[in-house]
Amino acid sequence: MAKLDRIEQDIKKTRAKITEYQNKLKELEAQKTEQENLQIIQLVRTMRFSPQDLTEFLQSAAVTPTAPAATVTNTDYDYDTTQEDSEDEE
Repeated sequence: MAKLDRIEQDIKKTRAKITEYQNKLKELEAQKTEQENLQIIQLVRTMRFSPQDLTEFLQSAAVTPTAPAATVTNTDYDYDTTQEDSEDEE
């Protein structure tokens, strides 16, 4: 019985760590997005576009792209913590 209790405690600790790391990952991704946005803003400001000029530039770029289209990926990592990976524990 003591071994089973220890295993259950380890499972709880591992799930808590997984949750902690998921939250940390989401925070880091938010920080990354914020930094990317700040870089974009700084770049736009160095171009000294008026709001109208920027709008026209972006609209013309959307119609005639000069660079390959960016690949959109899902960065929302929600791991299923309800299933145990029994292969790693054996």
